[in-house]
Amino acid sequence: MLRFAQLCEAVAATTKKLEKRRLVAEYFCAQPEQTASQAAIFICGDVYPAFSERTLNVGGSIVWRAVQQITGASEREMSAAYRRTGDLGAAAHLIWPVEFTGSVLTLPDLAKLLDDIAVAHGPAAKLGRVTTLLRQCSAVEAKYAIKIMVGDLRVGMRESLVEEAIATAYAKPEAAVRRANMLLGDIGETLRLAAEDRLTEAQMRLFHPIGFMLAAEVKSSEEGLSYFDDAQVEDKYDGIRAQVHCGEGKVRIFSRTQDDIAESFPELIPVFAGVRTPLVLDGEILAWGTDASGAASAGSALPFSALQKRLGRKRVTEKMMREVPVVYVAFDVLYAGDEVVIDRPLRERSRF
Repeated sequence: MLRFAQLCEAVAATTKKLEKRRLVAEYFCAQPEQTASQAAIFICGDVYPAFSERTLNVGGSIVWRAVQQITGASEREMSAAYRRTGDLGAAAHLIWPVEFTGSVLTLPDLAKLLDDIAVAHGPAAKLGRVTTLLRQCSAVEAKYAIKIMVGDLRVGMRESLVEEAIATAYAKPEAAVRRANMLLGDIGETLRLAAEDRLTEAQMRLFHPIGFMLAAEVKSSEEGLSYFDDAQVEDKYDGIRAQVHCGEGKVRIFSRTQDDIAESFPELIPVFAGVRTPLVLDGEILAWGTDASGAASAGSALPFSALQKRLGRKRVTEKMMREVPVVYVAFDVLYAGDEVVIDRPLRERSRF
């Protein structure tokens, strides 16, 4: 843990992307595979891999109280340290007891202690386990353990840069690392496969969103077509991007930010619930069939302003579904059966 905290300090201290990548790659190479794999998740600012639905479910107030218990700091002293740094981990670093030397906690140990926090029920139990974790940390270790717990690492390492560091550390093509991580949704497992020269074994993990391919702006149609030998042009619907995963009797719908939005559009679930073969579609959710005046216009997409009435709602009433009906318009197939098809030409995928 001490070495990881020192890595975070060094990475945070530089604004140079290549230097950050070098530091992280050298750290990966110097660590056992299990430690490097866990570090890849933590350095992205996460507690668990992207595919996992697990959460730590511990708020900053609990961590704040744990720091007070360990340091003996008053509310005034804590607030002053926080105002000075604007960061709970850095604030704890300022007031941490000098007798806490730490350096015996490993990253796998930290992961186990975080799991203990995740399964604890109630604020008191979580407070006790957060305190147990932090009592094993030196000041700099506590700084980054807290940053991980509250989801605020702030060292400037995007996941794409961690992918580059993995490629550098294990001399693998960046494209192969990115593809494996896209399919797995697990940067730690991606590192293990890279270290063991098994990146090609990465398999699609259904019900985890694949990274969305986003549009790139061009100045003219001529410029856009110049990038392709055999281009296709399609209308762009005015809805929200959504990726549908279905099969095995389950349906998940993910937004462009990779959030599960299925509960906001419950009428779409039955449409895909009967799909038996695993399938991943890319497309748009549109408001459809009723204009602003309430006049019927079946078979036509409505303006985005109509769809906005449905966005962000966790509870959707029957009345709302009648007033603003939605449809899903698929424009791409990413996975079908047991095959990732994104490498096939679009004309071929369109026939599915």
